[in-house]
Amino acid sequence: MKYNRLSICGFSLLSVLFALTSCNGAKKSDATKKDSVKSQAEIKFDRTFNDYALFISGISGKPGSVLGNTDSTPAFTEHKNAFGKRWDEMDQNRLSLMRKWAGEEIHTRVNKNLNTFYPFSGPDFLHVYQIFPHSKKYMFLANEPVGDVPDLKAMNDKDRAEYLKSIAASLGDIFKRSYFITGRMMSQIPRVKGVIPVFMVFMARNNCEIINIEKIQLNKDAKTAVRAGSAQGGLLEGVRITFRPAGNKADIRTLEYFCCDVSDDGLTKTPELLTYIGAFGKSNTFVKAASYLMHYGTFSKIREKTKEISAGILEDDTGIPLRYLEGFKPVLFGKYVKPIEDFSGVYQADLDKLYKDKADEVRPLPFSLGYHWKNKDQNYMLFTK
Repeated sequence: MKYNRLSICGFSLLSVLFALTSCNGAKKSDATKKDSVKSQAEIKFDRTFNDYALFISGISGKPGSVLGNTDSTPAFTEHKNAFGKRWDEMDQNRLSLMRKWAGEEIHTRVNKNLNTFYPFSGPDFLHVYQIFPHSKKYMFLANEPVGDVPDLKAMNDKDRAEYLKSIAASLGDIFKRSYFITGRMMSQIPRVKGVIPVFMVFMARNNCEIINIEKIQLNKDAKTAVRAGSAQGGLLEGVRITFRPAGNKADIRTLEYFCCDVSDDGLTKTPELLTYIGAFGKSNTFVKAASYLMHYGTFSKIREKTKEISAGILEDDTGIPLRYLEGFKPVLFGKYVKPIEDFSGVYQADLDKLYKDKADEVRPLPFSLGYHWKNKDQNYMLFTK
């Protein structure tokens, strides 16, 4: 099932010409390796991933880069200057405001060190990391394909130049709107396949050092396994990225992303995902631009599982409707207005009343993040148990 609305899973991206993998299953049988939690001493740092991430992010390579002096080409210099300028503008107008707001309004109300759960995420490490940068583990769920690490070393200068243009094009809407539009992604960026390259950009630009990238699958026993190719037998495909804040070798983090259908029908076919989510433990949950999917009865399982594991839920009105959040205490931010015209039947009269009744308690929201990017009539709500 594809959630083909304005934004698929909140951060619609790259349902494009994707021949390497599909979301669920493949005809070929591929070897998998036993998966286990590695100690810090066992974690191997493959600098290839980080060198590639720096390059596609428009950041000059470090001494000894596996890409040599490719960052001295005119194409890279152009990408570095143009991409860097757009990023700096976004940081000034949005990201820096989010970081300050999170420190003052969110971290004082929740345990900022909990793991972070992000359903309907796409590869939106960018925004969630501004709000929850202290988590040791992140779990992302969406239905965009996983893809692969681009083989930059095998490309010639011309191919690398074209790839950099594709990366810049793929992120155009995130700079402007804070989310992606599916149709535009499908038609404009056929070279960027899957979410992995976008995760790499967002991590590098947030001063995180990528240690390893492993393609994984979720087996029927709700255990992950490292895969060499596509998953088989309808198993869910994912990726695990091991990283650390640059300069802090001991602070090892992991992010897992699964390409999945989290509708009730999809979860009936892959019940191991619900088990795996449950084992993630109490978390802070983030939801934005999620196409209002958890408003519908066809997404009741993911809605209930999200409530079950969440110590706190930070969401806009596209997340879990107020009527399902009995037992959670709300803190309101910004302004609640009717959903944009792309969505119908999801206006919340009870939420509108709550905003009006608590008008004196509604906290300011100093940034716009979501569908109301044009007029900035944006809302966020923090629900805590």
